[in-house]
Amino acid sequence: MSLDSGKKPTNELDLLVGSTVAGKYHIDRLIGRGGMGAVFQATNASIGKRVALKFLRVQSAHDSDAASRFQREAQAASLAESPHIVQIFDSGRSEHGLPFLVMELLTGEDLRERLRRELRLEPEAAVRIAVQVLKALKQAHGAGIVHRDLKPDNVFLCRRDDEPAFVKIVDFGISKLQQRPGVDTLTQQGAVLGTAFYMSPEQAQSFPDIDGRTDLFSVGAILFEMLAGTPPHRAPTYEAVLIAICTKDAPDVRSQAPDVPDKLARVIARALRRDRQERYASASEMLADLEAALRESRELATKTPVAGNAWEGAARVGSKPERFRAAVFAVVAALGGFAVAAYLVARGAPRKTELEAPALPAAAPATRLTTSNPNVAPRPPAAPPPVADETIAKLPPPKTREAAKPVAKKPPRPATSAGVAGGLGLSTREP
Repeated sequence: MSLDSGKKPTNELDLLVGSTVAGKYHIDRLIGRGGMGAVFQATNASIGKRVALKFLRVQSAHDSDAASRFQREAQAASLAESPHIVQIFDSGRSEHGLPFLVMELLTGEDLRERLRRELRLEPEAAVRIAVQVLKALKQAHGAGIVHRDLKPDNVFLCRRDDEPAFVKIVDFGISKLQQRPGVDTLTQQGAVLGTAFYMSPEQAQSFPDIDGRTDLFSVGAILFEMLAGTPPHRAPTYEAVLIAICTKDAPDVRSQAPDVPDKLARVIARALRRDRQERYASASEMLADLEAALRESRELATKTPVAGNAWEGAARVGSKPERFRAAVFAVVAALGGFAVAAYLVARGAPRKTELEAPALPAAAPATRLTTSNPNVAPRPPAAPPPVADETIAKLPPPKTREAAKPVAKKPPRPATSAGVAGGLGLSTREP
């Protein structure tokens, strides 16, 4: 029992933990608490199945409207059979007279909690949630049930193996049963039911002929908030919000979320029209347009390059970044070419001077050596390299030590590599 802690229970609902209700539902723990009641996790002792038990507080149980809303939730959820609407298995009263509903136990979080954590959702994620809500409304409206209180708090995102965010609509407490007007005791003249931010203009003005189009307005407002991070109409007070909804058109969602695809923005704009005649006529019609918008969002996502491969994506579509990159590469290549050329010129000039300078003194000794022996007729020097032709021609003629003695001249032989070698050999002898 929860009373083992020694703390005094704050109300009668705290006494339920650890007790058994209706002879078979063992209350395990408290899941959540609201102004009118609380929800507990329980176990069906006979079959071992875990369920959720929703209780009304004593004060609310004595309120006829609250009791009617509680019964309405069970009736509406049972009539609108859809996998996207929370299932209700049973109802009854506890030993203390508290009304309760036996519901399927959901694991996950509601959309309100997710928006508090992430603020905004990606277009595809938001559309996937709205599509499932519309599937639930298609079944509910077909059964003559108008929810009238759609909001992020009543859109539950279940964790499943096959679907990371499987939507369940909860809380049909103020729903309207169109096919059973005699049972609709909650609709009273001048009564405004619902949550202001997501309420349609006709519901804000308490029109008596509320139909399914009011739920479609709410879906549009929820979609707007999922994408923009804020409801379409905001004001400091509840009444001011209602006045804004009735007198001002909703802004374009792209004014706050520019990445929203055009088709999706048009769907939201139509759902939020103040004149219900200009809205979607049915959940099926809005669902078809929303699924088309989902396909468009996926196509855009496949065309958008990922951050780690932005250049490759730009090259595929021939965009400006690809042309800019080519221009940058061309400039870098040109600058690199100029730098290499300048380096080679700077390195090449002194090396050429070093190679040519020794050739000047090398030519004169070669001429003197061939004429140093008086017994040998002078031979013409070997043909110098082409590079030094002009330089050697400008040198003064070589001097001989015994120019006065006549020397028998022999016809000159052609200069060969052997003749040059012989001349070098003779130059080593004493005169």
